Amino acid sequence: RQVGLGGPPRSYLTEGEWPDGTVDGPIEARYAQALAQRLRDAIGQRSLREVGRSARIDHTTISAILAGRRWADLVTIARLEQALGQRLWPDL
Repeated sequence: RQVGLGGPPRSYLTEGEWPDGTVDGPIEARYAQALAQRLRDAIGQRSLREVGRSARIDHTTISAILAGRRWADLVTIARLEQALGQRLWPDL
């Protein structure tokens, strides 16, 4: 658990579904939301297992990030960006 954060990213969702709903909370939650949206778009029709193998990340980690159940760490983001050939870090 991150210091100062009260739960997973989706716990800051106030309306709608993750990751497209309304997030009210710390900037970290908005970054997690935007990252999940970018990740979803970058994955497209590929399977999570395929992306996970390419990124050397377990597919369940990717699933948890997409669902807002887990905070993505820097190593995970870097590996996903490399594997997908796209920048995932949001510009907020």
